[in-house]
Amino acid sequence: MWQVIGHERIVQALARSLREGHMAHAYLFVGPEHVGKMTLAVNLAQALNCGAQEKAPCGECSVCRRIASGKHPDVMVIRLSGPVDGDSPAGAKMIGVDQIREMERIIGFKAYEGPYRVVIIEGADRMSEGAANSLLKTLEEPPPDTVLILLAVDESALLSTITSRCRKFELRTLPPPEIERALIERYGAPPERARLLSHLCRGCIGWAIEAVRDETVLEEYGTRIEDLLSASGSDLTRRFKLAAALAERFGRDRETVRRQLDLWLDWWRDVMLMKGGCPESIANIDREETLRRYAGCLSFAEIGAAIKSIQAALRELEGNANPRLALDVLMLALPSIPDESEKIHA
Repeated sequence: MWQVIGHERIVQALARSLREGHMAHAYLFVGPEHVGKMTLAVNLAQALNCGAQEKAPCGECSVCRRIASGKHPDVMVIRLSGPVDGDSPAGAKMIGVDQIREMERIIGFKAYEGPYRVVIIEGADRMSEGAANSLLKTLEEPPPDTVLILLAVDESALLSTITSRCRKFELRTLPPPEIERALIERYGAPPERARLLSHLCRGCIGWAIEAVRDETVLEEYGTRIEDLLSASGSDLTRRFKLAAALAERFGRDRETVRRQLDLWLDWWRDVMLMKGGCPESIANIDREETLRRYAGCLSFAEIGAAIKSIQAALRELEGNANPRLALDVLMLALPSIPDESEKIHA
């Protein structure tokens, strides 16, 4: 049984290829973080090696269980590591050429147990130049009985010569009702919590599942929203203090800061939706009144400018600009929203 939630057409296409024996040597799963790419890749690895045949992946046999737990000798997962190849920016996680070369060495041998060796490359859009070129050689001359599965958020960051040698599937975000139902039925989430998470995850169910299993995920989300709200006040000292903290964090962990700015971007999109009279489409349904207050204080142009300023900061950081300068500029660009006490005194 395929465990991935949603994406029925993709599952049907892969299952049909399995039945007909027309598997590609390489696949590319493209979609946002937490949308289900890894789950689908693991399911495909199980289906290729499961002994149940007609019912593959059964999810119950020893092969399926070991693949799910990452303990099968014929299934390899390559993940992002720290700075690689000597030219990675500080705090950046990438896939390096040594990781790809080790993969090439391993797939040069026949599978130990099953009919296929499967390699899942998570974050394939963040390979170093050397890693990408090395992978391309493997794709040009793929070893027999080996399937490579590349997972990527940004397809444009991959070499076109790599994407052209893969069968591509695009995983799209899921609607809140489908996510809410899955959280309740499969993961036992209370209905109110399931409803909240189904909106906050913006269609990426993996994040919602993680939040059901670990309460600190939602707590951390709330902390990041509070940082945004504090940055929206008129106190520049507080804004610059936050910018300094984010810049320092960026030097150690770029991904966490990028996710925080993405979350801020989602918040301001919610403000825009509220301003446009579409409260049913917002993600932060537990903060509707705050969003309504923001929308009432600002014009469409001001909200749009806030969104553009965050997008500009993300581009600057991606382009290796000075992080403190880029974040200071962002703090100056964000509009000021008076809190309730300031309104009263005014």
